[in-house]
Amino acid sequence: MSASAPLSHRRPTPLREFLYGSPYYPEHWDAATRAGDPALFRAAGWNVIRMAEFAWDVLEPREGVFDFSLFDETIARMGAVGIRTILCTPTATPPRWLTRDHPEVLRIDADGRRQEHGSRQHASHFSPIFRDYSRKITRAMAEHYRDNPHVIGWQTDNEFHCHFREDYNAATETAWHAWLRARFGGDIASLNRAWGTAFWANTYERFEDVVLPRNWRPTYANPAHWLDYQRFLSDGVTAFQRDQVEILRAAQPRWFVTHNGCFGSIDFRGEFTRDLDFLGYDSYPLFDYDPLTRADGHAFNLDHTRAYSGHFLILEQQSGAGGQGNYFHDKPEPGEMRRMAWTSIARGADGLLFFRERSCRFGAEEYWEGILDHDNVPRRRYREAARLGAELARVGRELLGSTVRIAVGVAGADFAVQHGHEPISHGLPSPKNMAEVVHGAFFRAGHAVGVVHPADSLAGLKLYVVPHFAIFDPAWVPALEKFVHEGGTLVVGARTACRDLRSNVVPDTLPGCLRGLVGASVEEYGRQNKPERRPLALRIDGVDTDTPTTLWYEQLVPDAAAGTEVVARWTTRHLAGSPAITRRALGRGQVLYVGAYLTREFTEAALMPLLARLGALPAPISTTPGVEVVERVHADGRLLRVLINHRDEAVRIPPPANARRELLADRALSADELLELEPNGIAIVA
Repeated sequence: MSASAPLSHRRPTPLREFLYGSPYYPEHWDAATRAGDPALFRAAGWNVIRMAEFAWDVLEPREGVFDFSLFDETIARMGAVGIRTILCTPTATPPRWLTRDHPEVLRIDADGRRQEHGSRQHASHFSPIFRDYSRKITRAMAEHYRDNPHVIGWQTDNEFHCHFREDYNAATETAWHAWLRARFGGDIASLNRAWGTAFWANTYERFEDVVLPRNWRPTYANPAHWLDYQRFLSDGVTAFQRDQVEILRAAQPRWFVTHNGCFGSIDFRGEFTRDLDFLGYDSYPLFDYDPLTRADGHAFNLDHTRAYSGHFLILEQQSGAGGQGNYFHDKPEPGEMRRMAWTSIARGADGLLFFRERSCRFGAEEYWEGILDHDNVPRRRYREAARLGAELARVGRELLGSTVRIAVGVAGADFAVQHGHEPISHGLPSPKNMAEVVHGAFFRAGHAVGVVHPADSLAGLKLYVVPHFAIFDPAWVPALEKFVHEGGTLVVGARTACRDLRSNVVPDTLPGCLRGLVGASVEEYGRQNKPERRPLALRIDGVDTDTPTTLWYEQLVPDAAAGTEVVARWTTRHLAGSPAITRRALGRGQVLYVGAYLTREFTEAALMPLLARLGALPAPISTTPGVEVVERVHADGRLLRVLINHRDEAVRIPPPANARRELLADRALSADELLELEPNGIAIVA
């Protein structure tokens, strides 16, 4: 396998069977405990397990001495009952003999502290020594399992950059200088110009003089310097992963290769993901402690992951409460574990593995619950998993090959936009945070909303919202203009396009490269630090109430030559009477520029009503509060709708238009009946 289709939120995985199972840890259990596992998990519908991501010490107990016997036995026993295996390169946890004999492979944090053995992710991806050992263990495993019929794919490492993404190792510094030399064509003057090093006497004479940036050492870092460091970290982990991918593909081309995450300082729309067949994602909704907002955040995180490259494999789906150190999640209530799993599936998962098979009795995650409890007794979570397994056996193949259909797109999933925000945030929420806020408003209102990268196809969208992308690539503008000409509505939020791809402020009148498309310019802008002291509000034309704003304001000037009109004006203080929101008609569509931050309150009270007045708000696909509807469409037009009840009580709702069959119960639907969804209930209609 190899990734061939362009990265897009609409790209399905090439999987031909819906994969269902769990990570499995034979190294944690004795033979007696493991004895009944194949039959027990096969009875619950498992057809796959994932193994070995933390087992390097078992696989290579001494340098150059390999022992695959435990995993050979496990793969064979599981394979005998129809459960296949995804193996992992075990490089997230190097064995003690490696870190003891080569302490120089250990990462160094920004305070100069060396990371120590005893946890995970403590070795540097930039260390030539560690990369060599990584290739050796990967090659040994690949060659050993190349002809094993039960091994179907691989996960590289485990959750790159989960706990620790920065790296100040000596080898990292050497790699940094080489990376800079390549990036700037060996011309240090180009670096100085790009970074604006004339500020604070930061000019460099040699690449070897360029330090690894440390924010607040002693004060603010140069934003351009910091952003290139994030790009460097991404390229480093991409190269580290590529070593493994090339070895695995050479050993057995039929294997798929994926990675689980997704965490910071990795460009998931770049070469990292193009080296894979598809992305994997680890879904833990219970990190949101508020059950009233959990559905919103879960949906956004899945949509944001899908925006990187398309549909994905859930390699870890929360099955119980998770607990480490100083936290312990809520316990999923009856039906909630299955409902969260179906949400992941509905929004783009073409396979799902519950983390984990049973709760471990030792180590840092001994209170991270699995499908089975510590005493190995099957209880409610096992029965719920078995119910889901039976459902997927019936309908899993129906979902494969389909993609999530959305009408409202929220811009997101861009590496430079997000990481460029970090060193110069002005105390404002990040682009990802704001995308989640806007996404949540449309999600709660029942709209078919998703996240779409600006370089992706906007086909099928009726509305596209760019919340607050301070960094904006001019190359995105022509596609946005085409989208509007063809009938789409584009909403651009304040502060968009004020900085370039180096994270330097643009010299143009704002909104920079978007000014021509928007048909308006920014006369004045400012931060609202204490909005209760100096309240600002705007009023939409034709509405007799004001909407207060927080965080940021912009005073706009419409371009009369472009036919731009004012659709909302400021009503308070020195801004009173001046334009706050503009509208430009273009082709069959329109562009709105909003001179305020799209907070939840503002989006719900002002933006969505304005869009409705302009006829630009798509019809919702769910009209029942607390019931999520997700549409999955096949290339031939076949449509599946997944209905998910997030409420604590049962609901009775009419089935979607043209629904003829409910697939989970495998029964026909009559035109006048009501669908009943139990608390946390699911229905799939076709």
